[in-house]
Amino acid sequence: MAAGQGGALARLRGRGLDIFQGTGGYGRRRGAGAGAKVLAAAVVLALLGAAGWVLFRRLNPDNAVPLLILGRTVGPDDSLAAGAVPLGDGQFALRLADAVVTGPDGHTATSGQDGRASLAFEAPAQLAVTAPGYQDALFQVDALPPDGPLGLQLEPRVLRGRVTDPRGSGVAEVAVQVGEQQAVTDDLGTFEVIAAVPGPVQARKVAWKAAEVAWDGSAERFSLTLEPFIVRGVRVHGPVAGSAGQFADLMDMIDGTVINALLFDTKEEGGHVLYDSQVPGARSTGAMINTYDAARVLAAAEERGLYTITRIVTFQDPFWAPANPDHAARHTASGGVWTNSKGLAWADPTDRAAWEYPLALAIEACQMGFDEIQFDYVRFPTDGDLSVIGYDVPVDQQVRVETIAAFLSEARSRLHAEGCAVSADIFAIVLSVGDDQGIGQRVEELSASVDALSPMIYPSHYSRGWLGFDDPNAHPAEVVGQALDAGVPKMQGGMMRPWLQAFYYNAAQIAAQIAQAERHGAGWLLWNATSDYQADWFPRE
Repeated sequence: MAAGQGGALARLRGRGLDIFQGTGGYGRRRGAGAGAKVLAAAVVLALLGAAGWVLFRRLNPDNAVPLLILGRTVGPDDSLAAGAVPLGDGQFALRLADAVVTGPDGHTATSGQDGRASLAFEAPAQLAVTAPGYQDALFQVDALPPDGPLGLQLEPRVLRGRVTDPRGSGVAEVAVQVGEQQAVTDDLGTFEVIAAVPGPVQARKVAWKAAEVAWDGSAERFSLTLEPFIVRGVRVHGPVAGSAGQFADLMDMIDGTVINALLFDTKEEGGHVLYDSQVPGARSTGAMINTYDAARVLAAAEERGLYTITRIVTFQDPFWAPANPDHAARHTASGGVWTNSKGLAWADPTDRAAWEYPLALAIEACQMGFDEIQFDYVRFPTDGDLSVIGYDVPVDQQVRVETIAAFLSEARSRLHAEGCAVSADIFAIVLSVGDDQGIGQRVEELSASVDALSPMIYPSHYSRGWLGFDDPNAHPAEVVGQALDAGVPKMQGGMMRPWLQAFYYNAAQIAAQIAQAERHGAGWLLWNATSDYQADWFPRE
């Protein structure tokens, strides 16, 4: 090698480069210590000299090859992730922590939070890489990059699956958890979890029983069945909830029976809010009366493992509506607030500002610990002079139905985020007819907006001649059965959980209604205005 070349090589060696020299195509290390240094080298330059060729490699001071472990991502927001590395064509990779790289000699290195690691090896070599949530991979490394770390990119482990109900229908809006990764099922019940770590697969949805199934990581497709929580409940009258003795008696009465749910009132037909609410609309209008201690009854229900529902009378409100006339149903002749035949004012269902008060009560109740919010009077008015009632927009059947469905969809969106289910009370007559009966309630549209619909199937409310009976009230099984048979096929989502009549009836008649509801398997609620129940009305476990 020429003297000039030798001086240049010495300078390069001083800058952290080592030199290889070979002849006849056979390479040999130069110097006894060169081999150790080469372990972290990368080819940067080759010069042809008199003795053959000279190979230059950049050295890592600790003799280890710097590595960068990446995981390809497929989510729409991957580019926003901290430290995301662009791959081109709109794709990104994430820096993977806790990835384990195994070299040809069995030594390992583990990546840090920045995805970096270092491992001593000499190319060519084969590296094995594993990382939580990513597919195991082998990399054949024939040469090392001249600058920067050696990048090793893994493909994510993807778990695809479907959540179905016991009948095999897909269940939407189920939160599927696999390790730290979560997905939500679509309308068909399908889901996809990216970077899934083998272990338990958990599925949860409000108003459904949680399910958990083990996944060993071998199957790319997975299915599990989720069962709805079947409510069999009774209404608790406000004063009964407020009386320690009466409430205890009721709790003792249902003990050992199939009753697994209690329904209380947050806001009743007269607009009163029955417990100490912090919602301004309840306090400023004088609507609030402390009939019962919500925290006390919720604690008692939780102690016995009972599901809790609270009912909110939605648009009929003689306190809030007069106090907010700009958001109330108007009397078109007088210009004042319209009232029904009982003198009760209504909020305007078409005015979204009027939605906020019942929704605020609902969110507060959910945060207090109720499991489900049931909206009653979630409709347009039925009695009074409807010819002089005015709303923010002209209404017809389409507007009415869309308005009520939109309110319930908004309620479900907000309350699901708080962990509560949403249900709605509807007139039973709409199960058996095709129109909305002028109130904005149709099973098809509303069932798609809630977790449960509760038609009020009270045989005493049907007029003479219904189903050919002079007295429909004397035929509880037939009336309830026909209503459910007509209504259940119209359901587009949720469950049909009817209100059943627990007044004017004996145990046998109540049992006949319950049998019809059980035939459809979606549960039931017993209504008695004053919670005057008899022990033999409740089926035993």
